Amino acid sequence: MRFIEARDVAEWRDERVPEHVEFAMRHLIAENPEATIDDLSSIPFYSLCTGLLLPLSGMAAEKARWLFAVQHSQPDAAGREALLQTFLAKEVGLDLVQKLACVLGDPYRGEPSTMRRDSLVTLLLSVVMKTRKDLIDRLSVVGDVAVLYAEARPHGRGDPALTAAEVIETLRFTRIKGLGKQRKFRLVRQLLMRCGKLEAYFLAKLVMRKAGFGFDYQGALIARVLGEHFRAPPEQVAHAMALTDAFQVMKVLSADGVAGLRAIRLQPLVPVRPALASGTVDTVKKYPVWVERKYDGIRFMLHKSTDSRGSVLCGAYTRNRRDWMELVSGLQAAINAIPCQNCIIDGELYGTVMDLDGARPATVYEVYSALQGDRSRPVNMKFAAFDIVFMNGADLTQLKLSDRRNYLQMLLGPLASYPLPVPIQVAEGQLCATADDVKRLYGHFRTQGYEGIIAKDLDGTYVLAARDPTWLKRKPVVTLDLVLLGAVFAVTEKTNAGMFGSYVIGARTPEGSFADVGDVAGVDRIKDAQIQQEVMREGLITGQRIERKSASGVRSGMDLRPHIVATVKFEGIIKDNLSGELKLRDPKMVAIRSDKTAAEADTLKSLEQIWLRHRVG
Repeated sequence: MRFIEARDVAEWRDERVPEHVEFAMRHLIAENPEATIDDLSSIPFYSLCTGLLLPLSGMAAEKARWLFAVQHSQPDAAGREALLQTFLAKEVGLDLVQKLACVLGDPYRGEPSTMRRDSLVTLLLSVVMKTRKDLIDRLSVVGDVAVLYAEARPHGRGDPALTAAEVIETLRFTRIKGLGKQRKFRLVRQLLMRCGKLEAYFLAKLVMRKAGFGFDYQGALIARVLGEHFRAPPEQVAHAMALTDAFQVMKVLSADGVAGLRAIRLQPLVPVRPALASGTVDTVKKYPVWVERKYDGIRFMLHKSTDSRGSVLCGAYTRNRRDWMELVSGLQAAINAIPCQNCIIDGELYGTVMDLDGARPATVYEVYSALQGDRSRPVNMKFAAFDIVFMNGADLTQLKLSDRRNYLQMLLGPLASYPLPVPIQVAEGQLCATADDVKRLYGHFRTQGYEGIIAKDLDGTYVLAARDPTWLKRKPVVTLDLVLLGAVFAVTEKTNAGMFGSYVIGARTPEGSFADVGDVAGVDRIKDAQIQQEVMREGLITGQRIERKSASGVRSGMDLRPHIVATVKFEGIIKDNLSGELKLRDPKMVAIRSDKTAAEADTLKSLEQIWLRHRVG
């Protein structure tokens, strides 16, 4: 195809070329005079949504069927990585930058979106015959404006089809300066009118940069791809990505090569993602190992920056790089008191509360509630520092942990004698020579009421924005005592299976009823026999038939009166964006609690606390 010049673009109006195509081509040509219309040719946006965005979104299969009328299976962690590898390697008409924009759910390439939820609601009013009140009322039910966009489209698939490049490039250029609000709305509306339900859903997600594909701590593969493409060491690329983002690193590599990465430096007031633990202390291979207390709080990176005139600025960034310092009364004064010019300190904001038995560590739910203004139970806030990654102009991430802790002790030790509004102290711990020592410390910290322990290699460096294989944790297995609300008949022929293959489990609500929080499967024959005896002895069958969805289809069962309590362990809690319902991930039955009544079962609030801990802790 011949090259398209600016005058050709002006003639497209007479050829009924969509405005968004003309708009995107104008700006592509401004960037590269040799750009052609072929630069907008790629796989259909619908194919991108079904083949990549939906599997990466983590959306439940039932929700996808209900919302989009499409079949969808959610891949596990290995499947997600394999899908990502396939997409990045496959020729689909998108260059590497555009592919990263899709994978990271960021068409603006690291820049903030200029459209928020209210803007999307306003735009939707020009498409649907509803009032703003109608949309806001519906939004309060579904909780996600992207669902409103899906519901607004009458068909499952748009026609004529959009290409993925059309969508990605049009959205990217809506950020340019001087583009009026009305023009921006008109361009996004044009895209929306060409979308089906699934495409509209992800269009809204991309507009707000809220696709949420969860690769923030899975950047190793992306770093390898960039390293191979630009012939740069992957570990150097990964470090630079931890300090900025993939798009900025790609821009630097394109312009200056590997040498340009040296200019990307750790510095105060530029938020970075902290290191995370990657396993359990059962896998410790090297002794002695440093073991410190694990706090049930909110992870913060404290930043302090002092200029040549003595002016000080501070920040307290969460693991998602949001500054929460204004929420913590007195924290700025505490950071100001740190005796250095500039620093970045990693640690945990935690607290203590007073009960009838005396002071105890606050739960993360109590800490979070206090930050949101809840005064029903005062929380005495404290900060436990367990690492330092930057001090007085020096990047300390490549030092051993033992050296970094020495710096931390020297820096924060003097603060112990000062009455700070938020006390800052170094996290307590001890060197353990054997696995028995680790168990002893775990028991000690659990007796004190803390969450558990973190074991760290004293020779390890600080790995930004990644799960450090040398950081290992131990905390109690997460269990809840829940009520059996229904029994679903088994369809397996396994020898150890009982009459019922799974049970509906529920948590107490504030009103005294029970909310369905999932199905616990894998109950062995012995526990199943116990449950059946209890069901018959207490007459728990209500006579109402129930149906439960499963991977193999709908299964029938019996409704039960809330009576039997079982201890259930699980891997996590999922919150549905549509309904706000909380469901347990992969629950397993541990034991039947014959010593507990349904009125003593755990509540929905307990689930909310655990969900919140995983989200902000």
